[in-house]
Amino acid sequence: MEEWEASFPSNDEASYYREKLRQSVDQLSALLPLVIDAALERLPEGHKDRVWAEMGPADLAFLVEPNASRVARLYRDSVSESHLFAWDAAKGQMKLFDGLGFRPKLADAVIAAVEAHLCRPAEKEEYEMVIFSGHLIDEPGRLEPRFPPDRVDKARQLIKDRLLSLQKEGRKLRVLASAAPGSDIICHEVCGEINVDSTLCLPMPRNIYASQVFTDGFDAWRTRYFNLLEKRPVLELSDRAGLPNWLSNKPGVDAWERGNEWVLRMALSSSAKKIMLLALWNQHEEPGRAGGTGHSVRIARGSGSVDVHIIDAQELLAN
Repeated sequence: MEEWEASFPSNDEASYYREKLRQSVDQLSALLPLVIDAALERLPEGHKDRVWAEMGPADLAFLVEPNASRVARLYRDSVSESHLFAWDAAKGQMKLFDGLGFRPKLADAVIAAVEAHLCRPAEKEEYEMVIFSGHLIDEPGRLEPRFPPDRVDKARQLIKDRLLSLQKEGRKLRVLASAAPGSDIICHEVCGEINVDSTLCLPMPRNIYASQVFTDGFDAWRTRYFNLLEKRPVLELSDRAGLPNWLSNKPGVDAWERGNEWVLRMALSSSAKKIMLLALWNQHEEPGRAGGTGHSVRIARGSGSVDVHIIDAQELLAN
């Protein structure tokens, strides 16, 4: 609490903002059930996004309901054998709240109750999580080539070969990656080719992400991004661009780096038997570029729990 208050010019302003948040939460608590019902009516049975709407009442209850048994029951009722990854995603979000000190006892109690209820056989839990990160395609006019547009096929083959090598001997993989033009989008497309589950992890709403990432010169990549949205599940860290107000004034906090941290935390809190980072990286961090591949590699190595695999991006420049 002291750290949160310190992000404001005074305690009075922190108290004022806290009260405004409380009022907003009260209003949203009344409105969100209607929004969830509308989403369920709009999405037909079998739609790829319906699972997230079905889990909406449980997610809302976690934020406002003090009774752990009631919250756990809502999650149990919404989790099916065919959508266990949705539960892993929800569990990861609760772990994030736990790490922030928000309702930690409730998070622990709900996770324990749902895991006990699921009783997932060992063979169903045996998958390996791959966090993917890689360079953007070079912007028009870039002075020093790093990932030239004419090397897309080469990058695709490098990523495909490495994923196939990780997939050998029947190992089941699940991939988490963002959706920036270049390596990220190629990775998701390759996952579709070799029958690997992948999820688009966006640090902000998908439409805002598109407007900020797919600038002039990236129209073809924008189209590929929208195609992926139709084929792959999507997780969004935030409902707005940038950082929440209480983080915006903290020095050294960046929305893109926060997105990398979120994906790492989600992977670490999953039931995967092994967690890997696969990075298409030239092993040089660029000054002034926050939240890039170098940052993903650094935090993965710092976690002490992630096996890091580097695809040398210098190969993209070889003749």
